[in-house]
Amino acid sequence: MGFRERLLAPGPVEVPPAVLEAVARPVPHHRAALARETFLSARARLAQVFMAPDDDVLIVTGSGTAGFEAALVSSVPAGGAVLALQAGKFGERWAGMAERLGYAVERFAAEPGAEYDAAALVDRLRALPDLAAVTLVHSETSTGALHDVRALAALVRGERPDALVLVDAVTSLACAELRPREWGLDAVVSGSQKGVMTPPGLAFVWLSERAWERAAKSAQPRYYLDLHRERRKQAAGETAYTPAVSLVAGLDVALGLLLAEGLGAVWRRRAVLNAGLLAAGVALGMRPLAHRPSPAVAALLVPDGVSAPDVVKAARARGAVLAGGQDELRPALLRPSLLGHADRYDAIGAAQLLEDALADVQAGTPRGVAAAAALRAMDEAE
Repeated sequence: MGFRERLLAPGPVEVPPAVLEAVARPVPHHRAALARETFLSARARLAQVFMAPDDDVLIVTGSGTAGFEAALVSSVPAGGAVLALQAGKFGERWAGMAERLGYAVERFAAEPGAEYDAAALVDRLRALPDLAAVTLVHSETSTGALHDVRALAALVRGERPDALVLVDAVTSLACAELRPREWGLDAVVSGSQKGVMTPPGLAFVWLSERAWERAAKSAQPRYYLDLHRERRKQAAGETAYTPAVSLVAGLDVALGLLLAEGLGAVWRRRAVLNAGLLAAGVALGMRPLAHRPSPAVAALLVPDGVSAPDVVKAARARGAVLAGGQDELRPALLRPSLLGHADRYDAIGAAQLLEDALADVQAGTPRGVAAAAALRAMDEAE
């Protein structure tokens, strides 16, 4: 057996042993009773995690990006006007996808890690009278920022009440407070390899009733990602096409663990662990990038003169996968995360790993400070 690296990245994440055991069970036929029972159980539990226990939440075999595309093509009419809010790589992905799919895309940007200018957003909304949809990112994984989608959705509803609000919740589901129905959202998309602690390969999509009404009428070309068709099939515990039955079995177990802990407790634990990582970075001379940090990932700018990719390499040499920055943030950003199966002792270990990896590439790195800072921050946050 080869050496397995420790995952300290915002996906894929460390998976609980009980989930791994479920994934490794003998594979049932996807139309058999056992598969249907497991699928229905996973869907019901998933709806609770989405804080929408009486609603349909669909499970799609594919990555979170498949969920984004499914939400777009199923609910937004062909060629419709889409306003994409972007303050990082994944906001840009929503925009790029919509453009590829033939939508008329306008972009509204904020600096990476910054919050959106509400007054400017209102002006932009008023200038777009025929807006079909607005795309938002809740937890922008590339910058470590948690955007206030509740307030942003309220602005959209106030100015353009007919526009659908589509939200990327890939790293916020089962990590930060998220209430799609209460907040007036219309589509929320997530994936299996993040806060729900399951291996990659599943996407989740929740739609509001008005989004479902538009999905039933939409003439936008779609086949595999037709959520209207999936909704009918999944109500009976099946899917339109062959699902990843082993991943669904693991998902069912993972969701059971989260619900047994309690969503409020899960949200608090994620916030406490991430506060520890941020404090460890600050003790080492790093600076948080996000104005409003997401509990999913600690986005930290390395000290001047340090190469973030070199720190990532040093961490890997020590047996851990530490996420770095993307695109223009790659030279200066680290993104350690405890989004998966983790507790405060994992946070202390991750803090020490961060210190050791930085010391490998920077002479004079303070020693014995990161784990102590993480411990103090977690004690204060609890």
